[in-house]
Amino acid sequence: MKRTIVICVAALLVAGCGGGPAPASSAGPISITISNPANVSNVPLHLAMDKGFFAAEGLTVKADVDLGSGSTVEAVVGGQVDMAWANVVSGLSAYSKGLGVKLVALTDTAVTGSQQVLVGKGSRARTLADLKGQKLAVLSPSTICILNVRSALKAQGLPADTIAFTPVAPPEHANVLESGEVAATCTSDPFRTLMIDQLGARSVFDTSSGELEGYAVGGYLVSDKYAAANGRALAGFQRALLKATAYANAHPDEVKAALPKFTTIEAAVANKVIVNKYLETADVATLRPQVQRIADAMRTYGLAENPIDVSGYFLTSP
Repeated sequence: MKRTIVICVAALLVAGCGGGPAPASSAGPISITISNPANVSNVPLHLAMDKGFFAAEGLTVKADVDLGSGSTVEAVVGGQVDMAWANVVSGLSAYSKGLGVKLVALTDTAVTGSQQVLVGKGSRARTLADLKGQKLAVLSPSTICILNVRSALKAQGLPADTIAFTPVAPPEHANVLESGEVAATCTSDPFRTLMIDQLGARSVFDTSSGELEGYAVGGYLVSDKYAAANGRALAGFQRALLKATAYANAHPDEVKAALPKFTTIEAAVANKVIVNKYLETADVATLRPQVQRIADAMRTYGLAENPIDVSGYFLTSP
């Protein structure tokens, strides 16, 4: 199910945003559109809407569920949306290429079982090594799963190209696995649980293990231009999201109950998902090391041509 809401900020508030001149639209409310995938990471966003946390900051949010294969960063850069959730690798890839993006909030860290490499019920594969020369469906060409799989292959003395990665939108992972188009999928909840329940899929690798165990999953991005013009509104967004994040960590049952409201997942499946650990801080000094270690892994495992310094990646307070 698709939800739509709009972020509006009174003209008086907007006039002081970012410490610079008011945007051209300051005569009326600001509309902030957010693109977010149908995954566990985005539950606090929807809780913040439902519980009025954004409204308490003078904000309303338009959040459209994106079911594509990792195009949300491009939508931010191109101005199709104002903000988008993206996995950390996709966001860093855009940042490292000089596309002008800022990380507003890092949402969560992975826990055991939340993302796995799944094979079909009839597959003979038992480990990643058994997938040699075969296709693995991933969210996009720039995603944390590729880093984790290549890291695990290296630990086993296998080359990075042992497995071929094929970008497939998460809602289609079940279809491509069942049809035999791919030998395995790298899938997060809630689709991971859905595939286990409906297809009898099973895991041959847990991505929250090894070198990048407990990795930062993703967060909300805006363009540099948008950040400069809307600093105070984004600070309000951070406060409201952190309040919802703390609530989500304290009420995991409500996290599961919220999933069917903005995804196609039924309650019976949502009740079985594994909930990530949501990050209850916006402190850059705390978050930077988590993001930097992924940036370093991107260089190590071929997803970045040059070293990435993440110090300019974070949104700074107005």
